[in-house]
Amino acid sequence: MNKTNTWLIRVFAVVLICVFLIAYLNLQKKPSLLRPKPSIEDLEYKAFLLRPKPSIEDLEYKALDKKRANAEFAANRDYTDYEKFGSIIFCNAAFNSRIESANYSKQMELYISGKEVDLSEWDTAIKDYENERSKCRDFNP
Repeated sequence: MNKTNTWLIRVFAVVLICVFLIAYLNLQKKPSLLRPKPSIEDLEYKAFLLRPKPSIEDLEYKALDKKRANAEFAANRDYTDYEKFGSIIFCNAAFNSRIESANYSKQMELYISGKEVDLSEWDTAIKDYENERSKCRDFNP
């Protein structure tokens, strides 16, 4: 074989490989009938795999934040019931939930700032809630 035929065979082989590679990559983009389209859950799972694994502290902080939010919601709900019905039970429950929420906030501050955090603000808030709780009275018996 001479040089011309050898170069033609090489060029044909490279072009053939490129054609097969492009066809393979295009096939990967389009879902086939056998392979369904990826759902949102699958995409979220793949995105979850790309994110770094959360540490225990992150999970504990998120749990405290969720508990704090639930306590605040309960406090608002109970105080609304107290204003509506006037029972001391709802008033005490509302302030107990406020105290619980403040305690969770205090723990969250400890996670964020560490041991050098000034917790006096949360301590005074808890004392204020306790003082207000002692003022609860039935106004609509």
